[in-house]
Amino acid sequence: MSNSNKARDKRRDISKAIRESQRSRMDALEAFAQGLTDLKAMRTEVKRLEARVDGELRANAKAAGNSIADIRNVERIVNELADKEEGSSEPSASDGPDTGSGDGEGSQAWTEGE
Repeated sequence: MSNSNKARDKRRDISKAIRESQRSRMDALEAFAQGLTDLKAMRTEVKRLEARVDGELRANAKAAGNSIADIRNVERIVNELADKEEGSSEPSASDGPDTGSGDGEGSQAWTEGE
């Protein structure tokens, strides 16, 4: 094999190694970007669901005749079950029931009908 052929083969091998190295880096970056995109979409969906639960669904539950105490009791039960499923023995402060109903009633102590 001539020197020019050896040099050409060497350049080809180097180029191939560089492309493969860049491909794995780009694949990893693309996977990272996809993960970030999925996470952002999930956060947007969570915000939408939180707004619906705290607005429309809470209002529907009140309009159907349920007291604030009934609604808070359901929140407590759901949160306790979720905590058990997650395997946590101690709920954190953020895991407690959301008492902010968006209508000003969540921040006051409720005694009527409890």
